[in-house]
Amino acid sequence: MKKLFTLFIVGLLVAGAASYFGMQWKVRQSVDDFFKAMPLVEGKYDNVSFDLRGNIAVSGIELYVPMVDASISIGSVALSTSGFMAMLNLQRNLKTGRLPDALALKINSFSMIIAPPAFAAGGQGQGTLMAELSALGCGRFVTLGAQQYYDLGFKNINFDLISGYTYDVPSDEFVSSIDFYLDGLGHIKIDQTFIGLAPVMQDFNTALYGFEPATISTMNLHLQYTDLGYNKKLGDYCALASGMARAEWDDRHALMVQSALDQIELSADFDVLAFYQSLRADRARLDINLRPLPGFSLGDLQYYSVADLIDLIELSVVVNDSPVAIGDIDWNPDRLTALNLSAVRKAFRVGPQDSNEAEVLTESSRQERILKDIPVTRLEQYVYRTVQLERSDGQTFSGELTVVTRDRVVIRTRFKTGFTDLPITRNDIRAVKVYPE
Repeated sequence: MKKLFTLFIVGLLVAGAASYFGMQWKVRQSVDDFFKAMPLVEGKYDNVSFDLRGNIAVSGIELYVPMVDASISIGSVALSTSGFMAMLNLQRNLKTGRLPDALALKINSFSMIIAPPAFAAGGQGQGTLMAELSALGCGRFVTLGAQQYYDLGFKNINFDLISGYTYDVPSDEFVSSIDFYLDGLGHIKIDQTFIGLAPVMQDFNTALYGFEPATISTMNLHLQYTDLGYNKKLGDYCALASGMARAEWDDRHALMVQSALDQIELSADFDVLAFYQSLRADRARLDINLRPLPGFSLGDLQYYSVADLIDLIELSVVVNDSPVAIGDIDWNPDRLTALNLSAVRKAFRVGPQDSNEAEVLTESSRQERILKDIPVTRLEQYVYRTVQLERSDGQTFSGELTVVTRDRVVIRTRFKTGFTDLPITRNDIRAVKVYPE
């Protein structure tokens, strides 16, 4: 009996080892096949790893897209499940329509540089209503396209992303999360909890036929957004395009937005324009919480007024650390459909951009970024700015200044595998320089 038990244990170990090394080979083969099959893209990677916790990672990825002359570098792309067996059975379960109980995607240090001709090919483009509203008064632009964003200073894209979910079968509770950090633009985090997704988890093909979205109930939603420089870049760019000082352009833009709001007969129990201007402030921070009452589903939206809906979902909004009491908001749907932003632009004497102005803006966007020395005693004034700190031992660190106290500072600095919050004792700081925004 003892010998039989020993053989059984050895057999399990051999089978586990075979599965592990077989999965290693299968993953590497799949990645190789994927890179070879990519159309119109040249690519390579350094390493593929698969561990016993159910994590697959591809690191040192380099891609090149000749059509748009775009180079892409990715520190790593990782996929994880709840464990080794879940990852081992992932492909088989997906073929039958079953989703794993936990799944996460992590992208570290995505960096893309696009040549100017690719931006120029994008032109000004067509914008949504919100895009046109945000560009009101921005020189003679109707909306902003690829070329304008390039001139704005976004000549490359650098981001980190963590996205995934966990699902608890007994409670039918689905919890999803997104953490997206886009250098120089913004940082957004979204956490959501749903119930009613059991049919989709058991067979995601049901989402294509016969599934009723109204059966899904949102239990909680939390959204956090922090501006990381986009608002200032946009404001400075549009002020330059309009030939105004920044404060003067801010006032002009606000008047134009107010004119658009008047057109749709917007009314609310809070100052909508002040709320909008707070969101456009440099380094603006937005925090939204929703906690719908039990039994509330997406199918109920049509039965409530906006005021009742706000109450039912327990809406909580905080902007720049100040709560905003949103109780009611209303507008004329017909006037919204007929909204004429060209009339607003005409009333404020702005229109299509001429070529001379475009040349001035493009030239201004080529100015070099110069580091500026600042006293250590004034660090509090530069929270959320990109700085370079030199420590007493000669080491230097660059990143976003996120925390400043009497004893220490914290900067968010980037490594090849992602970013980290690095604390530094204030007394150890020898010199500080700040990057222009």
